[in-house]
Amino acid sequence: MKVTKENLSDIREDYEKAHRYIDEESKNDPPTEPFRSHYTARDLLNSALRKVKTLSEALDQESEVATTVRCIHANILKDIGKITIFVEEPRGEVLLKEALELVEKDSGKEPTINVHIEILNQLGIMACNLSNFAESKQYLDQAKDIYCETKELDRQPLTMADLFGTKEEVEKGKGLKLLESNHTLTLYYLAQVFGFLDNLADSARYCHMTLRRQLEYNEFEHVDWALNAATLSQFYFPKNHLSQARHLLAASTFMLNRYETEVVEKITNPAERAEKEETLRYRMADVGRCWAKYGLHILCASKERLSADDEPNEHGEIAAPLTPVKKMDRFVGLDLAAYEGQVTDEFCLTFDDAKLVMLNSLSWLNKAKEYYTKETEASQYAKILQDIASLYKHLAFFEEDDGNQCKLFKRGADQLEEIVEILNATYYQTICREAWYELGLTYSNMLNVKLSQLDEMQAKDRPTPHALNKINHLSEKSIRNFKKFIESYKIELDTLELPETIDADEMQPILYAFFHIGRLYYRIITPDKRLKLQNTENSLFYYSRFVECCQDERMRPLFAQELGVCKEMISLLPLKVEKLKNEMAEG
Repeated sequence: MKVTKENLSDIREDYEKAHRYIDEESKNDPPTEPFRSHYTARDLLNSALRKVKTLSEALDQESEVATTVRCIHANILKDIGKITIFVEEPRGEVLLKEALELVEKDSGKEPTINVHIEILNQLGIMACNLSNFAESKQYLDQAKDIYCETKELDRQPLTMADLFGTKEEVEKGKGLKLLESNHTLTLYYLAQVFGFLDNLADSARYCHMTLRRQLEYNEFEHVDWALNAATLSQFYFPKNHLSQARHLLAASTFMLNRYETEVVEKITNPAERAEKEETLRYRMADVGRCWAKYGLHILCASKERLSADDEPNEHGEIAAPLTPVKKMDRFVGLDLAAYEGQVTDEFCLTFDDAKLVMLNSLSWLNKAKEYYTKETEASQYAKILQDIASLYKHLAFFEEDDGNQCKLFKRGADQLEEIVEILNATYYQTICREAWYELGLTYSNMLNVKLSQLDEMQAKDRPTPHALNKINHLSEKSIRNFKKFIESYKIELDTLELPETIDADEMQPILYAFFHIGRLYYRIITPDKRLKLQNTENSLFYYSRFVECCQDERMRPLFAQELGVCKEMISLLPLKVEKLKNEMAEG
């Protein structure tokens, strides 16, 4: 039997009508019937399926025409399978595997190439959604191999429209364009699967390949592309691939600006335009926060780099200083110099270097606060305040002037104080805990600066009451915040007994809080012997509990240095307590 255009016209009409329902009519489906258009489309495809089966039965199965009809058959089955999965009904996988079986009979032939890859992509997506990641990767690898073989052998894949027409009616280049689009999807899904398999390096590599191809073939949605690029930067900068991370963030910002000029500004409907402008503000705030994280990493890594021990190890070797990785893959055709020039891709050596990075990050976070306000997005607003506090803390490391260093610590503390002031600790316990702990550390750091100044003052003159009050005030503020942190774990302050439910990750900061409070009570300066005795006993109590809790084998290796200090203190402090009691008795 010869297949003519007339034989296929009914099948084509059902097929194209079904896709109009999927692509266009479904946008207008009411909330009460969200799948109405998809059900109609599936009925039309089932009608086409019956017709194509009847046609296929009359053909010589080894003929070229039979191959074309099998490919049409497989495409229809694939689409019915996709709809079945979309409307959350069973048998989707069965239909896809039936379609796969059909195309495998003609594997490698030009009419099968695109539908074969599309079926494998769908099976890969489905397996991934069911957490069968190894199986998903197998399907996607097969799809990738078909693409590579097609390119290597210079085969000419076809579209569904080509299958319905004659050889003379094949639309030149459309099949190859569809092949590239399908391969981009394969790479995109492989990026996800590698991520789920904890192969983050390959996940990042495939994600970058996907972004590059989307640009190359102009197949992207501005906002999604920008978010994916910004998210990918978060993989690179912790590994000190600073140039690559900055390039991705620059590309992300560039794309959002293009979204504004190419999409938002061309919309005339006021309601639709307002919606798009809101999306732009939202996503620009998110990308800005990613820029801030990049700057924070540079400051933090620079601090670690400058603090690193440059003494030879036991083998007489000195560790090479941390250096940023310069290797990178650039996106072709994007002019990003203005965006990349705003911040360095090197580590900081001086206060001036660090200040430029800090101010850039601070600028992004202040813009983000315009979207994430405390009235509308309290938890996100609080996280932005945490990042701002961290910027001030890291910059303080580079500041050599004691007074200015204290001012930077104070600005950081102000951000954290705002967090605990605006958030209800019952509902935002984790963020409040982090803020209390960080406040305890910040006031302790300010105390260290003031104590250093006091030592210098005492060498020349008698310290002023104001200086002494400042030291006591900082000690008390630090103690108060560390105690709030401890109490948030339902730990009684009069016993400091740890609940059995606390895991090792939580125990470490709690024990650090014990250690700091022990030290802080000892630092309070007072001429009142009764208060001095009380502070010394408190110091002994916290140091003792710290040492007792460090008997836990999980904790001991983490506190080797502190443990030595505490053991020495709990041997000395009882003597001081006794001495104070005697002095009070004699007085």
